[in-house]
Amino acid sequence: MDWQRLWLGFLLPLTVSCRVVGPGEKEAAVDYLLQYGYLQRPLEGPDNFRPEDVTEALRAFQEASELPVSGRLDDATSARMRQPRCGLEDPFNEKTLKYLLLGRWRKKHLTFRIVNLPSTLPSYTARAAVLQAFQYWSSVAPLTFREVKAGWADIRLSSHGRHSPHCSSSFDGPGRVLAHADIPELGSVHFDEEELWTEGTYRGVNLRIIAAHELGHALGLGHSRYTQALMAPVYAGYRPYFKLHPDDVAGIQALYGKKSPEIGEEEEEDTTLPTTTLVPTEPGPMPDPCSGDLDAVMLGPRGKTYAFKGNYVWTVTASGLGPLFQVSALWEGLPGNLDAAVYSPRTQWIHFFKGDKVWRYTNFKMSPGFPKKLNRVGPNLDAALYWPINKKVFLFKECQTSPRPP
Repeated sequence: MDWQRLWLGFLLPLTVSCRVVGPGEKEAAVDYLLQYGYLQRPLEGPDNFRPEDVTEALRAFQEASELPVSGRLDDATSARMRQPRCGLEDPFNEKTLKYLLLGRWRKKHLTFRIVNLPSTLPSYTARAAVLQAFQYWSSVAPLTFREVKAGWADIRLSSHGRHSPHCSSSFDGPGRVLAHADIPELGSVHFDEEELWTEGTYRGVNLRIIAAHELGHALGLGHSRYTQALMAPVYAGYRPYFKLHPDDVAGIQALYGKKSPEIGEEEEEDTTLPTTTLVPTEPGPMPDPCSGDLDAVMLGPRGKTYAFKGNYVWTVTASGLGPLFQVSALWEGLPGNLDAAVYSPRTQWIHFFKGDKVWRYTNFKMSPGFPKKLNRVGPNLDAALYWPINKKVFLFKECQTSPRPP
């Protein structure tokens, strides 16, 4: 390729830390700068670059990567180019160094379909990771995501190897490019099947974080120059207490607005699921969600139905069953094998009962002073029910029914 030979000739005298940079390393560097948008092939004329164009591209990459800006292919720059990353280009916002907006959906209620997910994770773990990725964005912007099981969807997630007849962009095997996505309103999100996808461990590549990053692209966000932002182009590794960077939040809210309180509170509800491991890395006995043998069922906040069995909970919707979560991963401090659960829309409280104790939560946060011992009713309840006519909670114990303030 003429442009490579010309540029390689320009860099022949270049040394890095007292060593000469080989032609292969130089060629890989210019390929990288081209692939990720730091260099652009001319539309007309010779297929080559001026030396100053290459130097400026290196300087831009080094600045974006928070490296010493020299315009030279040094060790730190070469090492940065070898790190795992997203497959999209880096057309940063050059003026403000903040989030870049690449487009937006003309609606805020989107459907999604999981066609297939990486096979290195159990299917329920992979699903839980992807659902959490959607919730990162819906928790800070007025967006809703509804899963469909078949047919067309606005956002479609799938996994494939190096080549796929359904994708115009090839993956490169383990390392380097981990995933890629289309911008609105195209909706494709692809993961590299050959990566070691994991959850809840520092090994491999965290599916939840990468899925959230690619969904950011699918919603219209470009890459961020903040290296700790979710939308930074280079994968920063597993973060057990991950949350969106302020630049991520500012970007998505610039596209779709801020999320408004839904129950008249001055502050927004904390409805985001915890970012701890959603399913155990060594799961205990898994319940059969299709079995009618349940510990408790609850019509919870926002009309969601929760089913409890053993140490696990899942949601039940018109479109099917949701993923399995550990009870303690959603409601910290709550044990499994519950006797009953009930939600009061009037107070926004959730009460859980087990043995002679009661736990009270607002969404996923336990109220101060709980758990407490049950009063005026015996232990081991059979069921609990909120009755909207009189707005009271009823507790059931064998043949007895005890009304309780909601």
